[in-house]
Amino acid sequence: MKKNWSEIAHQWEQLRDMTDFDLTAPCIVIDQHNELMETTLSGLSNHLRISTALAMPQMKLYMNLAKNIGPKRAMTAMLETTNKDAEEFITLYKEAQIDTARDCYATVDDLVDAIKTAKKGFVSNPRKILVIQMNQKHADILLVAPPTEEWADELDPAD
Repeated sequence: MKKNWSEIAHQWEQLRDMTDFDLTAPCIVIDQHNELMETTLSGLSNHLRISTALAMPQMKLYMNLAKNIGPKRAMTAMLETTNKDAEEFITLYKEAQIDTARDCYATVDDLVDAIKTAKKGFVSNPRKILVIQMNQKHADILLVAPPTEEWADELDPAD
């Protein structure tokens, strides 16, 4: 994580003081420019650009095939389906290209996974806050707890 603990300590304290887990739980998003944004789990969709096309089963199949056999062969395989399925795939593929050109790489599934991860952090001891570090084409989902005593001198590096 590229930020100091002191920049997120307040949000962690809010999380620590919560009695029950819900979507008002605080979390942190660090964008591609290293800007820290405080939000809640329910507000994550305001910070993560969501693509509905990438979440569709045909696009998931294509992306899985592309990983395993390469994008050209995956495209050929997807277009060899019935005409209706191929047309639907082409429409989704074009929509996904537009979304990715607008830096929309996350899906609703990614959002749900982030919330599940946040819940794991909530029930852990010590409690951990969800931090999403945005990169160029993906995001790292982190659970962060306060530094231990052995790292205490790194809470705020001396200027």
